[in-house]
Amino acid sequence: MKLKYPILIGLVFIALVVLNNEMAKLQKYNYYRGIVRIDDPIRQELRNNKLLSDEAEAKTLVINLWATWCGPCQKEIPELNKLVGKYESEDILFVSVTSEKEKDVLAWIELQKNEPEYFQMFENDRLLSYLFTLNPDKNIKNGRAPQLLPTNLIIHEGKLVYFKTGYSEENIQSMDSLLNSIY
Repeated sequence: MKLKYPILIGLVFIALVVLNNEMAKLQKYNYYRGIVRIDDPIRQELRNNKLLSDEAEAKTLVINLWATWCGPCQKEIPELNKLVGKYESEDILFVSVTSEKEKDVLAWIELQKNEPEYFQMFENDRLLSYLFTLNPDKNIKNGRAPQLLPTNLIIHEGKLVYFKTGYSEENIQSMDSLLNSIY
């Protein structure tokens, strides 16, 4: 009897912790409930952004998930800038998403030789988390932070057509080839 109550209390405590974690996860992803297309959440965020609302209806979205502290993210900026220059006349929106504060990113950009030429979305953990859930590699556990950075996605007409993590020249060339085949 004496051992029964502490075990019962322990099990109730563990159940509450697990339930709380599951509820937090649902709230994180439930924000985008009712989506029809996988690009609806990013388009919703774009429409809510005064500077980017006009760009929300681009046919193709090229999305870069990054952070200022990520060396490979920094290394790919000039390569992504070349893609922006090459495809600027097409119906493509290049946007990067980070969880960092705008003032911190802008201070970091000010110190760089290669300033990103694509649109920036700051302090957006919710969107970042959602975009990581699109990873087709089922060996990567979603919801863990930080995920692999940089990560690049291409969504064309509501369909995920490209998702790669990590920086390499081959990844940039693959993005270029795919965009070239679309446009």
